Amino acid sequence: MTKSLDSNANPPGVFLLGVGAQKAGTSWLHQQLHTRPDADFGCLKEYHVHDARTIAELKRFRQLNCKPLQPRTWVQPRTWLRQWFIHNPEHYAEYFQWLLTRPRLRGAQIQLTGDITPSYALLSADTLKGINTSFQVRGTPVKPVFLMRDPIERLISSQRMKLRKQGLRDAATEVATLRKRVAKGRGLRSDYGQTLDALDQAFGLEHCFVGLFETLFTQPTYAELCHFLGVPYQAPAWGEKVNVSATKTVIPDDLLAEMGRQHADDLKRAQQALPGLDLQQLWPTTSRWSQA
Repeated sequence: MTKSLDSNANPPGVFLLGVGAQKAGTSWLHQQLHTRPDADFGCLKEYHVHDARTIAELKRFRQLNCKPLQPRTWVQPRTWLRQWFIHNPEHYAEYFQWLLTRPRLRGAQIQLTGDITPSYALLSADTLKGINTSFQVRGTPVKPVFLMRDPIERLISSQRMKLRKQGLRDAATEVATLRKRVAKGRGLRSDYGQTLDALDQAFGLEHCFVGLFETLFTQPTYAELCHFLGVPYQAPAWGEKVNVSATKTVIPDDLLAEMGRQHADDLKRAQQALPGLDLQQLWPTTSRWSQA
């Protein structure tokens, strides 16, 4: 993976930096892109390198006692790779450059690699600039992608996913745990404005793909994303579902109203970033309850 360090030739392809949002279609997007013959995202979807390094609340992804230079330790290979990157950040860019340039069977050429970690939505502008610089010096363009979703619907889906992992699916538990969650205020991953501002400072929003979960599963939006990434349009598996958390639970009005108050600024900031879209129509839940 270090062969490219002394290479003067720019590697082909680009690096997709996926910065969220959680429960906004990132798993589906990774599935569609990683299965392309001209893409290779490596062995992980969420590498959790830069959030683990810089966000105190996500330090659980660090294993400070791990010795990444000793491959025969007890950790699993994927965990070992993550810790190697956390301990040696420059190896992160080297790894993805290697994915773009390593020899392939039948002469296949990789045009796209990347890391889609939703909690990268928390990264500061300085951290994002550092990531961009580490790839720039290796001749690899960074393509930031940020997907947003109706904030209230995203929060409900996120909480439901946590319950599903615990084997809890009844409506009463869903409402009770959601109420406790909302009472704590906005969560770490809920500030669209912070992410948009950091991306704007680091890259300029005009150099980012800022899209919506609500339109991602359509041909025009997906084709626009492929164009942004510099790869030919290839129809995805539209019917494929990844990490879906469906429910018929009715959320009480007072709880929806509180979520609406908490996320009113997200609606405003998203509309500023995407002035050509009608978020009143695309985000009906937050649009209604932020004005209640």
